[in-house]
Formats: sequence, C-alpha cells, structure tokens
Amino acid sequence: MTSIYPPHNGMIKGRKRRLSEDEDMSDASLSSSSSPNNNNNNNIRHYRNLNEINKRYKTGITKPSTTTTMLASLDKDKLIHIIHTLFDTHPELRQDIMNYIPAPSVHTAAVVLNNLEKRLNDSFPYNRNGPSRNDYTFSRVRASLVELIDTTIQYADHFTLSTAFPPQAFAFLHIATTLAHRLPVWDSDVNNELKRDLYRVLDECWKSASRCAASKIREGESYSLLAVKEWAKNLAEHNHYTGNLFFTEAVQEFSKRLGFLIGLPHNEVSHDVPICHHPAQNDIVRRLASPPRVVGYADARR
Repeated sequence: MTSIYPPHNGMIKGRKRRLSEDEDMSDASLSSSSSPNNNNNNNIRHYRNLNEINKRYKTGITKPSTTTTMLASLDKDKLIHIIHTLFDTHPELRQDIMNYIPAPSVHTAAVVLNNLEKRLNDSFPYNRNGPSRNDYTFSRVRASLVELIDTTIQYADHFTLSTAFPPQAFAFLHIATTLAHRLPVWDSDVNNELKRDLYRVLDECWKSASRCAASKIREGESYSLLAVKEWAKNLAEHNHYTGNLFFTEAVQEFSKRLGFLIGLPHNEVSHDVPICHHPAQNDIVRRLASPPRVVGYADARR
C-alpha cells in the first residue's frame, strides 16, 4: 500500500545533503546564537559556571574584610601614623589599643635599632675621605641620631621596669650599650653630649636591672651561675671600654645586689666592692685585658 504523504527529505535513506544545505544550516545556527536572547542565556550560563568554580575553591575560606584588605596595603610607617593620629584625636582609645599591641621582645627591639642605625649611617653626606665628624655633618645626621638614641632609651625603660624579666633586661642592655659604643665621636665636644647622655641613662638602667633581679631573688626566683657571670662580664666590659667613666656605679650596684651569686661573700657586699676587681672574679678581669670587640662606626660603613 502506497502512503499518500510524501516522504520527508531528512527521512530519505542514503540521500546526502548538498553543500548548500550544510551552509544554510550553519548560517542558521550562527544567526540563532547571535540573537539577544541567546546571548543573555549564554552569559547566565557563564556566570553560573564561574560561581560554581568559586564555590568549589572558596569552601572553608573566610573572605577578608574590606578593612583588612586596605590595611594590608599600607606600609609600616603609614600604620604607625594612623595609630598616633587615633591617639591624638581619641585619647580615650589609647589604653584599649595598647592592650592589643604585643610587648616588644629583645629580638624585635634589636631589629628596630639595627634599622635605625642603618638609617643613621645612610644619612651621612658622601665624603671621598670617609664620613666627616664636623659640625656640618652633625647637622645633617642629627635627626637620625636623636631618633636612634630616643628609641634606645624607650626600649631600655621598657625592659628594666619593675615587672620586667631580668634576663631580658640584661640581654637588651648589653645590645643597647654596644650600640652606644658605635655612635660617632664628633669633632666638636658639645655634639658628643647626646652620646654621653645615652651612657648615663643606660648606667641607670643597668642599676635598675640589678635591683630588679635582686628583688626577684627575694621573691623566690633563681638564676644560673653561668647567666649571672655573663651579665657581670658584659657590664664590666662596657665599663672598661668607656674608661670607667660611665658604668662604675652600675658595676658597684651589681656587685652589691648580685655579687654573692658569683662568689662574693655577704659581708663584703656591703662595701660595694666592684665585681670586676674582686679576687673571686679574676677570670672576668683577665678576659678584660683587651677592649671588647666593638665594630667602629667607620668600619660599619665599609
């Protein structure tokens, strides 16, 4: 029986489409995909795919806040400026902010001082004969020198507070006093007063550290013989380096408060016999036969 409906072209078996038909289909496909509705659909699918990818990669990750992102882009000096501005404009926030700032360690303090010392060295005007020590050079570097000295004093005060940990105090004071030795000696003696003032402050800090350690001992703390001898040796070296001009009182205070820990009899402590001259500490004195190895300022610039 013959069908009355003509067969569809696509249903004819074995009949190949002409090239013109393929081109027509291709053009139709391109025309269809370029329509506004299809573009919108494609964009929606594209963003959905991106969202799915982002979800897979961000699972379990907390997105940083805008404030955190902005603060992360600031350098240290800018952050310090912002905090100081807050202190000035909102003094009632000072204590709250300070509670969140961790106390400096000996290591972090030393890093800061090293950076400030480098800034001081870099501030010297070029001189083919080496850094000069005249008044003009002093005027050029004075700001950096004062900043370094002031920061050293602030850290020294921090580490020698009554609540401080004596081993940290003695460790920092050794670093700070060694730095003080490296400060330049100027042609004009009046310019050297800054360095002498630093020595005087550090002398007081060494005495304070000795009193603090003695107080801790009365409260039940103890320190190893090796540690106490190291503190005594460092202090005696600094006193020797300055020609016994700035740290003699600190040596005597150490001897009075802590001398018994390293062999000074109790009945001799009250006479303020300096540790670096007592017979029990001859080994320390022998080690002081030559000046401590302090890198000179000129050497540091080479």
